[in-house]
Amino acid sequence: MKIFKHTLFFFAILIFTSCDNEDSDVDINTISGFYSIESMTSAVAVDLNGDDEKSTDLKSEIVDYFNDQSYDLEIRPNATNDTEFKLISIYFPEPNLSFDYPSQPDGYVEYAKNSVGYQYEFDNSEFKLMPSDNEFIEVLSLELVDQGKIQSTISKDYYDFEIQDWRTLKINIIFSRLN
Repeated sequence: MKIFKHTLFFFAILIFTSCDNEDSDVDINTISGFYSIESMTSAVAVDLNGDDEKSTDLKSEIVDYFNDQSYDLEIRPNATNDTEFKLISIYFPEPNLSFDYPSQPDGYVEYAKNSVGYQYEFDNSEFKLMPSDNEFIEVLSLELVDQGKIQSTISKDYYDFEIQDWRTLKINIIFSRLN
């Protein structure tokens, strides 16, 4: 009888923990794929395009960059590659500032698509990024909000035309999954 109680207790714990893990774990294959930036905001209003108008909506400040319909975040492994290597690639607007145009003495900026890749682990809706030698952006957090949305906070330097100097911005981003 004592062995039966221990066996029953063991199976009860096994069933309880396996059900608990199924509820909290997300299969990486269901979230891997391609995402675009839905929103990109800063707590500080800035003028990133030199139009003398400040905004916390950075997508409205970097208009030409977002005319491209390509993706801004890729989570691997995904259907377009045959590797099981866990990699996140983030594509983000990099300012190219020039003071070479006489018609724009305060400067002119164009934004190019730059990228950085991170190896990652995924646990409880949070992506844990492995250290990188990246100086392009600093990813402060990256987490799954729901099956179609990923939220991130990054730190990045941008040229603010209002103060005519570089400013480090803490930027909140929502990535939406592309179909």
